[in-house]
Amino acid sequence: MKRIFLIFVMLETFYAGAQEARVNEDSVKSMTEVMVTATRNPLALQKLPYASIVHDRKAIERNLSRTVPESLMGVPGVFIQKTNHGGGSPFVRGLTGNQSLILVDGFRLNNATFRYGPNQYMTLVDPFLVEKIEVVKGTGSVQYGSDAMTGVINIHTTALQFRERRQWSEKLSGRLTETGMEFSLRPELKYEGKRFAFVVGAGSKQFGDLKGGDTTGFQRPSGYGEKSADVKMMADLGRGWKAVAAYQFLTQKNVPVYHKYVLENFAINSSDPISRGFGYLKLNKVFSSRLFKSLEFSFSDQSINEIRFSRKNSSQVLRREQDKISTLSAGADLLTQFTPVWSANTGMEYYSDKVDSDRTDQNLSSGSLNSLRGLYPDGATYNNIAFYSLHHLQLGRLNIEGGLRYNHYKATMTDVTLGKVDLRPSALVFQAGANYRLLEGLHLYANISEGFRAPNVDDLGTLGIVDFRYEKPAFDLQPERSLNYEAGIKYNATKLIATAALFRTNLYDLITRVKTGESIAGYDVYKKINVDKGFIRGWEMQVQYKPLRNLEVQAAATQLYGQSVTKNQPLRRIPPFNSRMTAEYKASNHIVGLIYDYASPQRRLESGDKSDNRIPLGGTPGYNLLHLYAGTTFAENLTLRFYLNNIFNRDYRTHGSGINGMGRAFSMMMVWKFKH
Repeated sequence: MKRIFLIFVMLETFYAGAQEARVNEDSVKSMTEVMVTATRNPLALQKLPYASIVHDRKAIERNLSRTVPESLMGVPGVFIQKTNHGGGSPFVRGLTGNQSLILVDGFRLNNATFRYGPNQYMTLVDPFLVEKIEVVKGTGSVQYGSDAMTGVINIHTTALQFRERRQWSEKLSGRLTETGMEFSLRPELKYEGKRFAFVVGAGSKQFGDLKGGDTTGFQRPSGYGEKSADVKMMADLGRGWKAVAAYQFLTQKNVPVYHKYVLENFAINSSDPISRGFGYLKLNKVFSSRLFKSLEFSFSDQSINEIRFSRKNSSQVLRREQDKISTLSAGADLLTQFTPVWSANTGMEYYSDKVDSDRTDQNLSSGSLNSLRGLYPDGATYNNIAFYSLHHLQLGRLNIEGGLRYNHYKATMTDVTLGKVDLRPSALVFQAGANYRLLEGLHLYANISEGFRAPNVDDLGTLGIVDFRYEKPAFDLQPERSLNYEAGIKYNATKLIATAALFRTNLYDLITRVKTGESIAGYDVYKKINVDKGFIRGWEMQVQYKPLRNLEVQAAATQLYGQSVTKNQPLRRIPPFNSRMTAEYKASNHIVGLIYDYASPQRRLESGDKSDNRIPLGGTPGYNLLHLYAGTTFAENLTLRFYLNNIFNRDYRTHGSGINGMGRAFSMMMVWKFKH
């Protein structure tokens, strides 16, 4: 009934806005936001032939974003799962982990050890750095390569600009949540001049044990600490050249996997530390030529290092595992204007991953140390080279986007028991979409796009306990593939912005864990094979409506249905119907708002869901949550925001998570800015 009511509200506001547009055509305006991720070339959102969202700082602050994944809660088509308090994995139209691509400033966060299913790596980006997040659904592999089976999330960090008159600015941001659940502080310094600009900052955060709803209380242990530092610079080099360079570092200390302590009898199970270092350089040249418009070279170096400790209550063996993944990349992109209506981005990318992995078991009684094979073959490498061409045609009311990408991979690993493996998968994918302006402010679009995911080191070489199972390596895998179909509508008027989409994703050659019939240390043994075929279909919609000058209401909803054709059962971890409604009133420098989150129960479970101890027997219950926030700004220098989370103190968890969400709690955020 709630679902029907929400759809009715959306349709009613859409109808009201359409009536307004018909009465006063002059009031219709174009959306000012542009999207870069979808085409590698800036294009207004309403002209894109895909479902796409720009999630700006206003939306991020509305969510009181403790982490970057949590900032995406409520975005249609995106569902956030949390294995632990230090984790957060976005499902894009039903897929996550190594089947969903995450970028930071256009560079891949994904590496060769991203696993099937949820992971925690998106939390290794500091939310205080985020300027905006672009989410593109139904496409992505042609633009950015492997893993974009159903879409791409691109995190843009703090923006810099050149100014005729130089400007210094200082900023201090802080957040506090009661009972010690959070204390975060970040100072930042920015300079913007005529030909040079930079921003530098550092952060310290302490997250205490997470307190759940009315029947849960504190979930111990779940808290952890975090520190970060970053710098970004931009320089005008003359003769049309511009350089952007950045470095980010973030480390988390003693991050426990809560459900391992509660459900699997672990005395210790944590990452201590898990860190990410990331640096990049972009060189951009703007030409005065009629044919060649711009050329960009890009280089990056990323390192993710994780040390895990584990010991069961009944054991005297303390296990230490370390995985370090170093990623180098280089790329070039050329923007060409063939005719006034036809342009293209053509380029190449190269990524190279090196994996160092080891494990040591220490007997606490005798003190003896035993060095063993790590989770992955030590010294494994994973190289990827790609060539792409994306074409953009603007033919009056019709906008067409199309392109091709060819990717070639080489995975090399040597294992003492399995020998040397050299696997070389490749993939050729295409995408084509059209967007037509039917009326002023009203656009219809359709898209068909191939996606793929090449088997990585995690698929090929994993050996050991992962979640609640034991995995064996598999060295004969082929790329997973998807074929996305989508049709939708985008509407934009003075008081109303609305989007709606219907989509279907056909999935082929899915890499699936299959039981071998063996058992090791009490865990069932699994091996991965290309065996599964399935599909995900659904719809999503979002409405932003301003019935009054100072009042804005929003509503968003997503419905998914996933099915394995091969197994004749649901696909794994498909999110339930979920929605968000918000109302915000703003007067002068003051705001007040309400957020209502709803998710239906998820009782359609795959066999792996049923054996997953994080999912309650019979499925994950639904939830209804209400949050309140308010804020005020003093003299444009000091902004205060206040939050009352989960007003009715409901117990809940998002589907597939290993920890419950926050109960009723008071939080506040402070931002002090000074410019001179």
